[in-house]
Amino acid sequence: MADALSVIPAAVLRNLSDKLYEKRKNAALEVEGIVKQLASSGDHDKITAVINLLTNEYTYSPQANHRK
Repeated sequence: MADALSVIPAAVLRNLSDKLYEKRKNAALEVEGIVKQLASSGDHDKITAVINLLTNEYTYSPQANHRK
């Protein structure tokens, strides 16, 4: 998971859990761009780390804004 934290900036991770839709949307688009760059460079281990980070920290979170 340390790989994912080094790839995605802290501001983007913070905006993913913001209560405003626009901030969450922009952060999600940034994550999408990062994953596309990783895919084009062939770094599949970091993509897996990003997916695991998003799953563990946001999908399974007890806070509603994190799950959105």
